[in-house]
Amino acid sequence: MICTLDTSVLVDALRQSAELDRLKAFLSWALPSTVLSSVVVAELMAGARSAKAREALEQQFLAPFERRGRILAPSAAAWRRAAANMGPSPTASRLSDMLLACQAREYGWTIVTRGADFTAIRKSITGLKVAAPFPARP
Repeated sequence: MICTLDTSVLVDALRQSAELDRLKAFLSWALPSTVLSSVVVAELMAGARSAKAREALEQQFLAPFERRGRILAPSAAAWRRAAANMGPSPTASRLSDMLLACQAREYGWTIVTRGADFTAIRKSITGLKVAAPFPARP
């Protein structure tokens, strides 16, 4: 199983030490099969509140994924599918979630998330795999 992390899981880990410990425990065995979407990277970078926070995020979390080629951008097909499924009055947050869902579905990834938004998205993106944090080791 290849997993991708939703922004909600990473933000919780940054804000709560217990969640950071859970993320680290998960990645201790799942890191070789974990990828990041560039959509999540953009959300994290946009949410960093200072240059120092952005630098720490890049150096301590994103750099190892980037060095291993595990930050991946959505395909043109994922963008088209996301746009087609947006519905009326789209928001940036909804677009990000829909785009992540379409990318994950296209590549067969499981989204590790705390976000309830993906429950609704699963109704329009058939075959989307979602797991609550954190899936058990197989």
